[in-house]
Amino acid sequence: MIPTFQITIFGVVQGVGFRPFIYNLALNYDLKGYVSNTESGVIIIAQNKKEIIADFYKEVKKKHPKNAQISNIKISEILIEEEYHDFIIKPTDKNISINSQLTADFAICKNCKEEVLDPENNRYYYPFISCTSCGPRYAIAHKFPFERENTSLKEFEMCENCLEEYHNPKDIRFHSQTNSCTDCGVKILLTDNSGAVISGTNREIFEALSEKLNNGKIVAVKNTSGYLLLCDATNPEAVQELRNRKKRLTKPFAVLFTDLDQIDNFLFCNKTEKKAISSVQAPIVILPLKNQANLAVQQIAPSLNSIGAMLPNSGILHLISNLFQKPLVATSGNFNGSTICTDQDEVMETLRFVADFYLHHNLDIQHSQDDSVIKFSRKHKQKIILRRARGFAPNLDLSFSAPKADHLLCLGADLKNTITIAPNEQIYTSEYIGDLSNYDTYNRFDKKISRYQDFFGFIPETIIYDSHPDYENAKKIIDFTTQNNTVKAFKIQHHEAHFAAILSEKKLWKKSKILGVIWDGMGFGNETEIWGGEFFAYSINKPIERLGHLEYFKWILGDQMSKNPKIAAVSISRNHKYFQQYCDKNEIKIYSKYIKDSSIRTSSVGRLIDAAAFTLGFKSPILFEGEAGMYLENLAQKAYNSSNVKLKDYLQNEKITNTIPTKKLLLNLVKAVKSNTNLEIAALNFHYTLVKCVEKIAFFSKSKEIAFSGGVFQNAVLIDLIKDHLQTKYKLHFHKMLSPNDENISFGQLNHYLHFKK
Repeated sequence: MIPTFQITIFGVVQGVGFRPFIYNLALNYDLKGYVSNTESGVIIIAQNKKEIIADFYKEVKKKHPKNAQISNIKISEILIEEEYHDFIIKPTDKNISINSQLTADFAICKNCKEEVLDPENNRYYYPFISCTSCGPRYAIAHKFPFERENTSLKEFEMCENCLEEYHNPKDIRFHSQTNSCTDCGVKILLTDNSGAVISGTNREIFEALSEKLNNGKIVAVKNTSGYLLLCDATNPEAVQELRNRKKRLTKPFAVLFTDLDQIDNFLFCNKTEKKAISSVQAPIVILPLKNQANLAVQQIAPSLNSIGAMLPNSGILHLISNLFQKPLVATSGNFNGSTICTDQDEVMETLRFVADFYLHHNLDIQHSQDDSVIKFSRKHKQKIILRRARGFAPNLDLSFSAPKADHLLCLGADLKNTITIAPNEQIYTSEYIGDLSNYDTYNRFDKKISRYQDFFGFIPETIIYDSHPDYENAKKIIDFTTQNNTVKAFKIQHHEAHFAAILSEKKLWKKSKILGVIWDGMGFGNETEIWGGEFFAYSINKPIERLGHLEYFKWILGDQMSKNPKIAAVSISRNHKYFQQYCDKNEIKIYSKYIKDSSIRTSSVGRLIDAAAFTLGFKSPILFEGEAGMYLENLAQKAYNSSNVKLKDYLQNEKITNTIPTKKLLLNLVKAVKSNTNLEIAALNFHYTLVKCVEKIAFFSKSKEIAFSGGVFQNAVLIDLIKDHLQTKYKLHFHKMLSPNDENISFGQLNHYLHFKK
């Protein structure tokens, strides 16, 4: 009997060209048997001598496809009577329940970039060119395993040429599930705002689109994960018009560049950033400005010294960018605050007053996704995820797992919502969904849960949610408990969820004396307290303890406080005369009354930052979440870049053990301004003072390690300063897999539950 071995490979191994790789490698080793997708990954049944199988096994581990991520490989000799006479790719069994990592979308590869611009190639100007190394995966998946019949490409039957490639082991599209071409594949359609079609060949359509952009027009383009709005980034009038139409008054736009050389012309981009922006995830990367000539900087990123840069991640964007040859503003195809559009009728209705022209296609998008956004701190190159979406979601680090029986659904936060599920032995955290106070976004959240239920065939047994009594997503608990009264529900405090997220990401649950620094805008503490400047302590086998916080100040005028930094400044200073000069008599009267009468207190670092920004010149209302913080960071970054700034702790003489004296810090910042301290230096010193506060509380708590989470830690200057002054004394932990903002709440909820409720 010929020795037979079973090799099972776990991880991200579907939709990455793994089976074609195994097939060709098996032929090289003269193996007999088959390779197939399974619910857990890929299985290989191989017959040959034990020594040959061992060599084959080593080469699989060493030379697997670059986009594959292997978490584990198991090999065992099995008893089987059947003797195989060849090696095949065996079709996947029907109706299996997926229990593996999913495959995210991959940016267009170098080979496909060249082919799509080759006039002799049958995919010349075919924007949906892809191969086993690139193209949409998660965006078009109805379910997994990743087989063509489980994707939106099922509707497009391969032509003879594509089938020949598909069956040719020497071709890069051998067994490529997304294979298609101009003859048999996805069709594009260019229309004006009224729906009138602009016809022509694919090349003629892209040339017409490029001409429209060159004439200052705004074009909505359906990319592989949803619509984008494009306009000429070198045309100030066009960019401003896009702002006006989209009612996006100051929030920065991202810019699509043709290649790295073009990025280098306008922006500083180090090796770390180039590697990230050129990766298969192809995120937007925030980069410092170098050269403002011929770029509408003030219209793209008002009052900032950095721009979000991206490279073409699909054949569509590659063709547009290659023809246009200038930077393009590329922003989500939605009306400000709503969800990204994916459907032709929807986009024509939603953006009818925004876009002049539309490039549609007939490939159905199952999972709409915004572009992921990351940045790196300038000095220490600490990775900071600002938005985790296309290219990253919904997978996590391969080492994370969950008990199979739990069937957990975690609803996350209302702002910057994600959901996390554990329908099997894997954990999945969705792409960024958005602000659930928006009707369209809530519907997207609702549909995402339904899609995942269909995807994995699971019904939640346990639902975990935020302790805030008025969060929109808590409605889902009623939906599920109405259907099934055995569903259990657990609520977890917002900032404890943040802390659990970083403890889990960095695998700190078995450590002792971890100090958690959890700073954000707001989270429900109790009926009279809004938290946001928290210090937690955690030690193995002990519950999370709230160790300290920012000194309370009054939360007044509800949501207006987070939209007007003057209100935060007045409240923290308790109506100090310095801030009264910016108020009229009626405002002074109203603020005084609310400060006196309000029963709600807050420890929000986010609002303290708003107040500091107001003190240092940000006098306008906040038009998008985090705007005042970005202003303050921008000021501080300019001073941080200078090597001769002498840092000053504005609370140097304060003995701080568990509470940061909020009012004193703000008024000391006021003193610095009144003494004509340079605003940039004052901003840097404000950040430095916060770092020194963390150091004092860490010393008092006798902690050895510090873990940071919450939206405040999207601030790169703050992180660089923390590393400058604390990393020689403490072991520091920052998010790298997840965003520090509320996107990590759902992941934290799940891990808090797993650790404390089990």
